[in-house]
Amino acid sequence: MTATRGTFITGIVFLGAMAGLLGGFNLHWSREPVFPLYGILIDVLAVPALIYVLLYVRRLKVAATDEFAQTKKRLAAQTGIVIGFGLFAVSGIVPMIFPDAYTSFIGTLDGAHEGFLMGRVLGMAPFVLGLIVGQVVVWTKYR
Repeated sequence: MTATRGTFITGIVFLGAMAGLLGGFNLHWSREPVFPLYGILIDVLAVPALIYVLLYVRRLKVAATDEFAQTKKRLAAQTGIVIGFGLFAVSGIVPMIFPDAYTSFIGTLDGAHEGFLMGRVLGMAPFVLGLIVGQVVVWTKYR
């Protein structure tokens, strides 16, 4: 199993380096007035190789993980999403329960951009907290 895990890590490093080089080359070539012919040739050869390495690394990952680890990850994700939806529902009800506090809070914001950022935080934070709680639940249950 350690040889498979080592091969998996090597494959991930190779995949990242290959994708980074291909992206860097294409970014450099996109700034030139004409996309070079050798750039097209490298893309035609490298993209299928990149897809093959991605599928190979994915197959190695499946071989390197055990079923119990997958079950723990699924339980953590499911618990986290359920708790995240619950916290999101509670954060959506708070303005209805405390309308004056909500109005005064919105009045303290400087403008639309700050309101947009606050909305993003309030929309994402319950799910992040839920995923953290899901990890803690799995850790306490299976340690």
